[in-house]
Amino acid sequence: MKEEVVWFRRADYVYVVNELVYHVHCTVYDIHSFKSVNSECSVSESPEELRQRGDLLWSGNARPSRGPKRALSADDVIRAAMEIADRDGLSALTMQAVAKAVGFTTMALYRYFPSKDALVDAIVDAAWGTPPERTGPKGEWREEVERWAWAKREVMISRPWLGELPFIVAPHGPNWLSWLEAAVEALALSGLDAGDLFDMLHALDGYVRGGSDTAISLAKATSRGQSPEEWMAAVSVDLVRTIGNPRYPTLSALILSGLERDITVEDSFEFGLQRVLDGLETYVNSHSKRPAPVAAKTRHSRKR
Repeated sequence: MKEEVVWFRRADYVYVVNELVYHVHCTVYDIHSFKSVNSECSVSESPEELRQRGDLLWSGNARPSRGPKRALSADDVIRAAMEIADRDGLSALTMQAVAKAVGFTTMALYRYFPSKDALVDAIVDAAWGTPPERTGPKGEWREEVERWAWAKREVMISRPWLGELPFIVAPHGPNWLSWLEAAVEALALSGLDAGDLFDMLHALDGYVRGGSDTAISLAKATSRGQSPEEWMAAVSVDLVRTIGNPRYPTLSALILSGLERDITVEDSFEFGLQRVLDGLETYVNSHSKRPAPVAAKTRHSRKR
């Protein structure tokens, strides 16, 4: 799905502040978020329960445990659940809602998926899909990483409810790991060792998730019928309070100076991504055994 480019006068200064907040927010997100959006799921499964969920997810073969021949497939259940999440968010996803959508009783759904957790596992992996295939020759590591970053961002924006799930809750399925494989494959072109690659992956993926936060918030709002202008007014109301307030002189000056710029959420993401890649490239050039490519000496930019 192609992301719609939404332009704002520099009321998009919200992006700057959201990025500051994100790094504090993400330290507690994994611990608290899931129960707040999905009370039917638990963060206290035993290792055996998580293994069973993982086995079901990887088998790709959710079958009725008993009873007469089924009238629909697990894929039908997954599609119905994803439609609910796409339309109303993850908090609206209940076994009752899915059962109503597919015309089954709630208890019948448990013959396909033994718990709501297992169903959420399935829709998350289905929503991620697989990374887009390369259409041309393999480029340098930076080019490949940049392509991966934009592709992952587009998935998160197209399905903003993915951002409501913490990393640690569910087993990770084959599609999710295919994105990890694609990122590591691209980073490995740098010639660094495994330890460096994982550190680079952590920095890159952290930015892609955090740097997409504003666009995901906008996508979530518009999917529920809110206009971009209404969304902007809602998220900026408290920031406006800082203008002229002696308690926030630096933030106030930042916001006022930002009002003179025209910028999109894509521009903001692009700027941050290039600075992350600049930092990684500096590290690669000083630690890799491979000679730095000529392309590394030029400023990269995404053509849109």
